[in-house]
Amino acid sequence: MAKWFSNDILEKGPDHLKALAAGGKTITQHIVKAYTAGDSYATVVGNSVMSVSIADGDMTWGAGTLSGRALTVAAKSAVSITADSGATPDLHIALVNTTDSAVHVVTDETTNQVLTSGGSKDIPAWAVQCPQPA
Repeated sequence: MAKWFSNDILEKGPDHLKALAAGGKTITQHIVKAYTAGDSYATVVGNSVMSVSIADGDMTWGAGTLSGRALTVAAKSAVSITADSGATPDLHIALVNTTDSAVHVVTDETTNQVLTSGGSKDIPAWAVQCPQPA
C-alpha cells in the first residue's frame, strides 16, 4: 500500500498537475499491478495494466474529506485493460507526466481486483488530499 508524491508535488502542491495539463503536458492516470515507493517512470509505466489521459478540466479543487483541500480527479468509464494484473494484484493509481517521463502521485487502488487484458474497467473519482495540520 505504498503512497508517494514527487518533489514537485511536495514543493508546489497538487495544483502543479493542473498547471502541467493546462500548459500542454500530457498527464496520464495508470492503474499499476505492482508499486514500490519511489519507483521510476519506466517501472510504473511498465507495470501499467490500463491508462487514460487526464485533462486540466478533469481535475477540480474542493473541500477535503476531513479538512483542508482536495484535488479530485474525475471518474473515467470503460477504460481498456491492456495487460493482465496477475492472480493477486496490489493495484495502485499513478498520475504521471507522460511528456516529461515523471511520476507525480501514487496512491492505493483499494479493490485489488484481478484485471484481464481485453476487458474494461471504470475508474472512480478520487482525490489528492491536502489536510489541515493536526
